[in-house]
Amino acid sequence: MGDIEHMPSEEKVRVLASALEQIADAVIITDRQGVIGYVNESFESLTGYSRKEVIGKKPNMLKSGRHGTEFYKELWGNVHAGKPFRAVFVNRKKDGKLYYESKTITPVKSRGHEVTHIVATGRDITERVQMERRLRKQAYTDSLTGLGNRSSFWEAVQRVLDCPRTSNAAAVLYVDLDGFKAVNDTFGHAWGDKLLIAVGERLASLVRRHDVVARLGGDEFAILAMGSDAGDYVEGLAERLLEALEAPFDVAGVDTYLSASVGVAVIPEGVLEPESVVRRADIAMYRAKRSKATYCVYEEGMQRAVADAFNLKNDIRHALDEQQLYLVYQPQVAATTGEIRGVEALLRWEHPKIGDIPPSKFIPVLEELGLIHKVGRWVLKEAAAQLRAWQDEGIDVPRVAVNVSPVQLERAAFTEELLETLAGADVAPSSVEIELVETTLLADIDAMGDRLFEISERGVSIALDDFGTGFSALNHLHRFPVNVVKIDRTFVAGLGSAREDARIIEAIVRVAGDLGVETIGEGVETQLQLDRLVELGCKYIHGYLVAYPAKAEGIAGQIGDDRGVWKTVLESEGRGVMQLRVGTER
Repeated sequence: MGDIEHMPSEEKVRVLASALEQIADAVIITDRQGVIGYVNESFESLTGYSRKEVIGKKPNMLKSGRHGTEFYKELWGNVHAGKPFRAVFVNRKKDGKLYYESKTITPVKSRGHEVTHIVATGRDITERVQMERRLRKQAYTDSLTGLGNRSSFWEAVQRVLDCPRTSNAAAVLYVDLDGFKAVNDTFGHAWGDKLLIAVGERLASLVRRHDVVARLGGDEFAILAMGSDAGDYVEGLAERLLEALEAPFDVAGVDTYLSASVGVAVIPEGVLEPESVVRRADIAMYRAKRSKATYCVYEEGMQRAVADAFNLKNDIRHALDEQQLYLVYQPQVAATTGEIRGVEALLRWEHPKIGDIPPSKFIPVLEELGLIHKVGRWVLKEAAAQLRAWQDEGIDVPRVAVNVSPVQLERAAFTEELLETLAGADVAPSSVEIELVETTLLADIDAMGDRLFEISERGVSIALDDFGTGFSALNHLHRFPVNVVKIDRTFVAGLGSAREDARIIEAIVRVAGDLGVETIGEGVETQLQLDRLVELGCKYIHGYLVAYPAKAEGIAGQIGDDRGVWKTVLESEGRGVMQLRVGTER
């Protein structure tokens, strides 16, 4: 074939016409007003319309209704200005099916630069668009529940942030299922997956049509509530969510019960990142999780508290290795003679920047991080070694009491590790007492009972701390091998002013005496409290009236010359009255 430009006009027209007929793109040629004068075979194949059906008509016969007036306004503006227009069209075939067409519309100009005709070429991209949509759906859909996933939720929040907040107020609810891991552990992951699907369906049924529900992963879901009333709407929604999730789920014909913790965060002005918004709701959710089956609304200051907790977790990992943790000791003495019963070892943390951090703040963190076992072993080893050192020096400290976390007791090897530590320090098991909070017994009565009997049979004494505040109280005392109950300081503080506190202490002392269990009054700070405890039959006490907790080196100086009695003065009645406190460390 020669150069088309140099062909005779008739042959050139024939070649170009043949090319138009054979190219894969659909071609439409119209006059300036858009009346169709020509279509090729590809157009017929794509649309289902024959030439006879379209010649003399306009391309708007293909309209799907998916494009607005602005779209067509831009199209004709370009054409009349002599400029090409390129876009993806959603058109409709003769049989009514929609198709996607990548189309270029080009104006044809005369030598005088007037638009005389319009040529539109288009390629069917329906399969490509559908594939992209399927891929996008897969990328933005949670494969298990069919809800949106984390990515789609982030995008939904971003769209809210990109809009003027006055016209598009919104809030995020972060939903975390309580105890879901136990479901997986008990029934298996397949069961758990069915439960998550049911949860997703229930959440979706509670929201409005324009709200967004997503599964962020695991047992965590999120809801984006939108609208001018979002701030007022979400708290009511949170309450409905909690109520709905407490209703049983039918999984394989078995009623399964759940609860959830919900964090709520109204999206404030000035926030630019979706992560910041969701983080606020997440923080509020963790605050709600402290109580479980409730919701919490984010407030300023929570972020700082979370940051502090994070820093605390990081710092406490190094505290033991860097010798920031140490022990102090507080004596337990006979209420009438001052005879030393023993000392209680108390864990302290001196943070290099913050200073002393109370155990109530860092012990739960140790438990959460799983470090309580390591620290607990260290405490026991230190206390046993110190008891051995006192005894070697001739300082008569009969026993040392060590607080033990319920998490430590759950460890199967706890008893053997305890005995190995005592043997390593050359300390008799009878010289050591482990203290448990009373509510420990309620976690798993049978399992705890077995563990405590195992410990008791090896000769180690068992004390219940803060006694009287838990649900078990005196009802379960006879079921466990308890040697000592420490009457909670709240009851001791009320002596002299609250009759009920005296009655409770009297009941504890009486029942404990019947069972051969010793009683220690905690937190004794005044002579009046001491007198009343003696009257009520409490045998031992400890508290600031006797001494503040002190480091090991301070204990020897606080023991009397006979090496077995705390410093006392005697009244004419012969009853010991505690002398002034010697120790100064709290």
